[in-house]
Amino acid sequence: MDYRSAVREFKELYKDLYIRHVDYWTGQLAWTEFVDSLNREGRITDKQFNTWETPFKYGKHLTLR
Repeated sequence: MDYRSAVREFKELYKDLYIRHVDYWTGQLAWTEFVDSLNREGRITDKQFNTWETPFKYGKHLTLR
């Protein structure tokens, strides 16, 4: 799986976070847990797990675009 596919899947699975405009830190926690699950399932490598950053801007609330 590549980063773009992971971001798409995250936005689908966690759409409610975007609808509720949660804060950055809540979004970051959800992203970290999501990426960890991808790694544990063998869908991404350890390198991907350790290098992928959150797909939203630091300090901003999550919004659908």
